[in-house]
Amino acid sequence: MTEHATFVRRPAIQSAGVAVAAGVLAIAIVADTPVQRRALAIALVGVVAFLGGGRLWRRGQRLGGGLLAATGALGLLLALQLAALGPTQYIHRFELVPGVLGLWLLAAGVLPVRSGWERPLIDAGAGLLFVAVLTSGVVRGASVAALVVAGALTVLAWDAAENGVSVGDQLGTRASTRTGELVHVGGTAAVGCLAVVATLTVARLGIDGLSFAALAALLVAGIVLTLVYHR
Repeated sequence: MTEHATFVRRPAIQSAGVAVAAGVLAIAIVADTPVQRRALAIALVGVVAFLGGGRLWRRGQRLGGGLLAATGALGLLLALQLAALGPTQYIHRFELVPGVLGLWLLAAGVLPVRSGWERPLIDAGAGLLFVAVLTSGVVRGASVAALVVAGALTVLAWDAAENGVSVGDQLGTRASTRTGELVHVGGTAAVGCLAVVATLTVARLGIDGLSFAALAALLVAGIVLTLVYHR
């Protein structure tokens, strides 16, 4: 009876941390102006405060946790405002706003802000991260290598977050899952590296009419299909 009473389903913390870190890195790769980097730095502080406050709230420290989470949410709103209004060129706004919003949704999913909302929030967050990367390639023409790596990182963020939810659902928060989580992340990272190498190899072949969107689709399809088969 005691074991059942203390069993808590919540996304595993190591996978959640990897997911958020991979999402931040993906956006950092395509954020190359000072204003974009400043907005991303503010968003990173906001995400850390939001997640930290949420964890304190879960532990019963309602006042401190609530204030810290609210501060993080305010920081994310500030980052979103800076991303939407700060850059002088509209194309820089189009590529960063989905990224900042995606980080917020991803963080909300791995916290989670509400039980049962984990996967929809994670899917929406990772999708917006990829939209930011894809937009950067379409409207700004960033290097294929940077965009492919950023795309792979968004898939890693999604997979790590999804795995964290699965681990938390099956084993709860009290089980020791660090080794298994790190092994899973390592496997996903290896698959991502192979997919990046394969995609860049195809890009260097110089096939006429092969756009960045096609390369991105090739990259994501290769990683996702491999991960689905692995599971």
